[in-house]
Amino acid sequence: MTEQPTPSPALTAIRETIAQLAATPDPIDRAKALGAVLDAIPDLQAELRGERQKAVIEIRESKSIADTAELLGVTQSRISQIAKGISRTKKH
Repeated sequence: MTEQPTPSPALTAIRETIAQLAATPDPIDRAKALGAVLDAIPDLQAELRGERQKAVIEIRESKSIADTAELLGVTQSRISQIAKGISRTKKH
C-alpha cells in the first residue's frame, strides 16, 4: 500500500471549510452557501495563480530555474509558464 503524502495546512484548512459548509443543518442554507463558493471558484483560482506567480518570481530572484523546478516538483518549462502567468488549465 502506497503511503499518501501529508496534505498542506492550506489544503487541510480548505477541506475543513468545506466540511463546515456541508454540516450546515438547513439544506436550503447549505445549498446557497455551497453555491456561493462554487460561483467564486473562477475568481479564487485567478487569485491563487497570481499569488503563485509572485512566489515563483520571488524564488527565481535567488535560485536558478532548475533549482526552482526541483524545489517545487515541476518541470523547468512549467516554472517559466508560471512566471509568465500562463495557465495550464483549459478554458471552456
